[in-house]
Amino acid sequence: MEGDAKSRQSVASSAMAHWSDSMASILETMTANRPRIQSAVSAAGKPAEGYAWWGQSLSIQEQPSFWIGAPAESWTQLGRLILSSLGVEDASDTDIEATCRDVLAQSSSAVAAELSSRLGETVTSGDSLPAAQPDTTNSLTFTWSLDAGLLTIEGAVVWPEALLARFSGCMPPAAEAQAGVAQPSQPATGNPPLFGGQPVDSMPKLDLRVKFVLGRTTLPLRDIFKLNIGSVVELDRTTTEPSDMFVHGRLLARGQIVVVNGNYGLKILQRPE
Repeated sequence: MEGDAKSRQSVASSAMAHWSDSMASILETMTANRPRIQSAVSAAGKPAEGYAWWGQSLSIQEQPSFWIGAPAESWTQLGRLILSSLGVEDASDTDIEATCRDVLAQSSSAVAAELSSRLGETVTSGDSLPAAQPDTTNSLTFTWSLDAGLLTIEGAVVWPEALLARFSGCMPPAAEAQAGVAQPSQPATGNPPLFGGQPVDSMPKLDLRVKFVLGRTTLPLRDIFKLNIGSVVELDRTTTEPSDMFVHGRLLARGQIVVVNGNYGLKILQRPE
């Protein structure tokens, strides 16, 4: 019995570590700053009261496979932080909820990949949906804290017995490597394209204003009044220099102007550091 408990805690600890690292990477991609995320087994054995919960589904179970919780205001602040970094300052409640849902779904894909390695078959993550407070009976609860500078969140993740029991008898990836067992590979077909290491399809579905800048110049007001049909305005950039691509005022990429089906386009050559 003690060995089973240790094995299940090992599964939860490994999944928790992958979720935390993925969450930090996603937020770094979206906000350009990597937050600190720490987690540990809950000393109280159950999460604090009053959390707003998200149920995360995995392909191996119909019901939510695990739950992620934090105060409702913290989720709102996290959504606003992400959207503000993308240039959206007047986000609606619907936009904020969709952003949190998509970020949690992305971070849970790392958990699915870790469990795939243990089980030896493909496990995929599904939607993250608002949920009631989970029953923590026979479950393992972890507390987590996120420090993003101006934003600090205290939350919890509940790993249910059904999930841990299924994977606790599986050999962890490190042990498989020592035993000379080949690591299961993820299928290459059918995977969505990635942006910053995360699935593009799960990014918030928001309309963003994209602007392409060929160059700039400064003119006296009297010269502007002289502009007429046929006037030529010299820009501060040569024809060989890349043009800028801005999303809501934020420089996203630089590239070469091309013509596609009679329309101008931008072939991306570099992204700013």
